[in-house]
Amino acid sequence: MHGADFLVVGAGIIGVSVALELRRRHGVKVLVIDKEWHAGEHASGRNSGVLHAGVYYKAGSLKARFCVEGNRRLRTYCESKKIPINAAGKVIIAQGEKDVPSLEELHLRGTANGVRVGWLNETNLREVEPCALGARKALYVQDTAVVDPLIVMEALVCDAVKEGVEFAFGCQWLGVGPDREARTTRGPVRFAHLVNCAGLHADRVAHAFGVGTQYKVLPFRGGYYQLRPSSSVRVRGNIYPVPDLRNPFLGVHFTRQPDGKVTVGPNALPLAGREQYVGLKGATLADASTMVWYLARLSVANADHFRSLAWREMMKILRRGFYWEAARLVTGLKLTDLIPGKKPGIRAQLVNTLTGELVQDFLVESGPHSTHVLNAVSPGFTCALPFAEHVVNSMKPGA
Repeated sequence: MHGADFLVVGAGIIGVSVALELRRRHGVKVLVIDKEWHAGEHASGRNSGVLHAGVYYKAGSLKARFCVEGNRRLRTYCESKKIPINAAGKVIIAQGEKDVPSLEELHLRGTANGVRVGWLNETNLREVEPCALGARKALYVQDTAVVDPLIVMEALVCDAVKEGVEFAFGCQWLGVGPDREARTTRGPVRFAHLVNCAGLHADRVAHAFGVGTQYKVLPFRGGYYQLRPSSSVRVRGNIYPVPDLRNPFLGVHFTRQPDGKVTVGPNALPLAGREQYVGLKGATLADASTMVWYLARLSVANADHFRSLAWREMMKILRRGFYWEAARLVTGLKLTDLIPGKKPGIRAQLVNTLTGELVQDFLVESGPHSTHVLNAVSPGFTCALPFAEHVVNSMKPGA
């Protein structure tokens, strides 16, 4: 490897989509590097596969801008590639009177964002999701769909290669050298412009360019169970609780995959390592100290009601706590219905170290000869195609 006009760090769905857009727009050499041996090894390949419709996000936010279009475009893409998709929609259930104001706010947001969303009473709810636990009020989000994220990633990479994007797997970014040169485990790579789509490590890449120094990534692991096939619980699409709109996590929910399996989750467990998928493997002293420091700070400040969020998530470490959360959504669920599920994913949650607040919206910043995607968490998978265009549009000529 000698160099590229555009060097993209990270082969998740954002990195691959950005690389494809750069190649189509400029027709120059675009190289994507990733330390793993396959694309989408982290968040892009480990998420629930839900294509969000855009009901959660405040009008005017980047997430709201790109979610509706991203949903439509990815659904069309999957149909064109004959990628299986479950298009049965989603219900969001108010589990008590306290949830109704937030549910009404979701209806307002969804309507403002152009989402096809409607009210369900208890009878209508049972027609859509027969096993959903009776509720006084629920929303039906028609355009929510589910795909296998790894199949989508494979198709996108195949398209990118066909159109001339180059990939170097097993190539870890180590730092930036002089004269626009990236140091990697496979030698130096010169670039005219670097695009940082490194996900869990995006803050470290950005800091090497002096960009976004007030931000740090806090890793949260999302673990899943799977519904035992013999369970009496039947799920057609997606069954969600009303989320706490003060924080970015959506709560444990049921998702029927295109192959018929039903995933239950995720939780959001704070970690001591950015790639701590199992036990303590992947934990580091640096990440652990950072997490402990900011958990303490967030707890003291209680920004976004962080203490209540942390308590609820700690309860879900054990299967029984996970079960209690899930059983509030459906009838007939038994503890033994929850069996080991898909591989856990890790959310690269950005925190502003100056304010102590969790960053809610997408965040892209420019640096010297570089562009940095600092925050592209959920619904980043859904938004990938239009968001990639936004990233390319944000690049400053000559910067």
